[in-house]
Amino acid sequence: MIRHHPAETTLFACAAGTLPAAHAEVIRVHAALCPACAAGLALAEAAGGVLLEALAPTAMAEDALARTLARLDHVVPAPAPAPARFDVAALASGRWRRVAPGIAMMPLLRRDATDSRLDLIRVAPGRALLSHGHSGAETTCVLAGTFSDETGDYGFGDCMETDTALAHQPRARGEEECICLIAVTHHLQPKSWLGRLVRPLLGM
Repeated sequence: MIRHHPAETTLFACAAGTLPAAHAEVIRVHAALCPACAAGLALAEAAGGVLLEALAPTAMAEDALARTLARLDHVVPAPAPAPARFDVAALASGRWRRVAPGIAMMPLLRRDATDSRLDLIRVAPGRALLSHGHSGAETTCVLAGTFSDETGDYGFGDCMETDTALAHQPRARGEEECICLIAVTHHLQPKSWLGRLVRPLLGM
């Protein structure tokens, strides 16, 4: 059962297109797994439509009525139930790169104009990431397995949002490897000398 969700403000920012692309991708993947957040995202998009109605009218295309009437017979499929697993291969677009014993990363989106990037990370059971803080936002969605940190336990489909106020050390739990989709803005702030040494090599 999904227990951790993005904030409503995050859903509205995603719907409005003001969220950095890397973070928006994490939110949309979470919404694909979470019917409640899918509904919240749809509501936010509908609210944007209402705001558009307040704009000054403009002339419609000559065939607008005909195209609208043609769509009346279009059958809208029922929403699919939330999947029990996520097809990580559907996101994977590169190669896994080993960054530490039991830990691998796959870059998906390189740093953009907002200084945000998107990665898949795979952590073996019992392994922990280096303790770190943040110099910007981080958004995470669990695609397989579970992890725990100072804020609680996170399982399949859960979404975690962090900011500069949090320092933590996520650790994979259970018998299954933990795979997460992670968007990071700016850079992580490792708490150990080893972390500070390897951070530039990871680009995180």
